[in-house]
Amino acid sequence: MTTSTTHDLTPDAIRAWFADQPAGAVFTMPAISKAFGVAPGEERRRLASSVRCGFLCGFLERTQVAAGTAYRVSGKSMRRERLSEEERRERSLANQRARHERHRRAKGVKPVPNRSKLVRATRVNLPAAGVSLPTVAAAGRAPETVEQFLARGGRVHRLAASWDQTERAA
Repeated sequence: MTTSTTHDLTPDAIRAWFADQPAGAVFTMPAISKAFGVAPGEERRRLASSVRCGFLCGFLERTQVAAGTAYRVSGKSMRRERLSEEERRERSLANQRARHERHRRAKGVKPVPNRSKLVRATRVNLPAAGVSLPTVAAAGRAPETVEQFLARGGRVHRLAASWDQTERAA
């Protein structure tokens, strides 16, 4: 049965522990687990994950000894910069969106246009929510000028406007 004591098993704690050890000392995972007082189970998986993080960041070196895989300090500092909670959340959302789009493309589904304004308006029950988005004009002929229309033989009728009357009176 595991105890409910919690240990600081963050990569920073692992790095600090390795930095306090003698130079060139090699530690296997059971030795590291014993040093941290971690019992088998979830805590040991968290410890292994933190040690793996130290290895991937370049702070630890992985070596082979008779007992299996062992770790020692490489002498390099941690390469990865620490992300804030906000940056981590943004990166996670971007990865989720990219993964979702890859799955959609793999299935052959056409991309959905961004209708966030319409969805938001519907969610807050605005009167404009029922109005559909304007349709995009079909790609066809470019509009022609009056001169082009007249050159084609078209006729233009001039309609009287209120400002025409004020110009004549002045």
